[in-house]
Amino acid sequence: MCPECLQSIPGEVVATRGGVVMRKACPQHGDFECAVSSDLAAYERMRRSPRIVQSPAQPAVPEAKGCPDDCGLCPAHDQHTCLAIVEITSRCNLPCPVCLADSTTQGRDLTVAQVVSALEKLRRAEGAATPLQFAGGEPTLHSDLLEIVRAASRLGYRKLEIDSNGLLLASRPSLANDLRQAGLTGVYLQMDTVDPGASTYIRGRDLLSHKLRAIDHCKSAGLQVVLSVTVVPGVNDDRLWDMIRFAAARRLTGVNFQSVVLSGRYPPALAKSGERFTAGHFMRAIERQSEGRLRAGDLMPMSCPDPRCGLFAYVVVKRDGELVPINRLLGEDALRRHVADFSDWETLLGQIGCSASGCSCNSSDADPRAKLADLLEGAECFSIGFHGMMDAYSFDLERARRCCVHKLTSEGKLMPFCLYNMKYRPQEVNEEKMGSE
Repeated sequence: MCPECLQSIPGEVVATRGGVVMRKACPQHGDFECAVSSDLAAYERMRRSPRIVQSPAQPAVPEAKGCPDDCGLCPAHDQHTCLAIVEITSRCNLPCPVCLADSTTQGRDLTVAQVVSALEKLRRAEGAATPLQFAGGEPTLHSDLLEIVRAASRLGYRKLEIDSNGLLLASRPSLANDLRQAGLTGVYLQMDTVDPGASTYIRGRDLLSHKLRAIDHCKSAGLQVVLSVTVVPGVNDDRLWDMIRFAAARRLTGVNFQSVVLSGRYPPALAKSGERFTAGHFMRAIERQSEGRLRAGDLMPMSCPDPRCGLFAYVVVKRDGELVPINRLLGEDALRRHVADFSDWETLLGQIGCSASGCSCNSSDADPRAKLADLLEGAECFSIGFHGMMDAYSFDLERARRCCVHKLTSEGKLMPFCLYNMKYRPQEVNEEKMGSE
């Protein structure tokens, strides 16, 4: 994709001394080059990793212009929806210098009826209720958030989370309890760092005290908390292990890192910099910063989307704080089929023959599942993820066709989330701005 005109153009991925890069040329806007991996070994390991494909039940829109111009999903898409993101408001109470959604204090809210209609269409398309994430903007600003969560719960959606900056969760202690009573199961809490300087660069000010209060209120309410860390090269990429230790020490559900993308709002310096933070960089950085406690091989490529899209690791946090990656005990094959939901430990343990209260499988000492049950005694389960989001510079059509994290529009259409951000969201933002003038 040309970053200037957003038209599809041919390109190639090549290995260089500095890593793996994508090169492409637009007839109108010239040549572009973008790093897609720190090194060839990391890129090839991810590219060749096995996939588990479950195609959409049926195409929602016909193929007319050709992918990626027929989103909805079109017949070219080969993976169903593992996670649907519903942006219930475009308003936000935090003017972050880095904002994928380009959110401002002004915007629009979806009505409860619009959300319900979209969720009904999603159920028909999937044949079952998928995990949902209510996002924005800042979803806690929506005056009908509780009713939206209740409505989703009535429709049979059981894995419900909000993607939040945590400001209102911090200042209103009752909000987390109200959301839990309405049916919410978790909070995807944006928290990039514990360093004031890095926070100011990414979010505009130091937010640590707000994040800590939000975490306390959510945990007290019984909500799962996964930290969402936006990684900016030269700003917070040297403190990834610190964020893992921070989340594990507070017995959170997990932490998910995503590389900053040149979509939405970002400091101009990021666009001028040739530095990109890729999955390969993440693997090497984690191994180096943790001094080998978490190795590159402990991070498995995701198998439901394109395996180049992300990495994950399941670990056990022992009483003394030690982190033990489960794949070292079970192997990758035992974990590969459970990759879409970072928080559903009951399903994971059931798939490998165990239960949260003990092991129902063969109790032989030679059985790694029995060893896992012993390991879980008095310990906590924890997940680590990395999402290598694409923008117009790094866009790869094959990855988009395999995406399983989908934006659910108010009309009930499904779009690969990265593709929506770079190609379709700007159209909506411009239309919204013109309508408010």
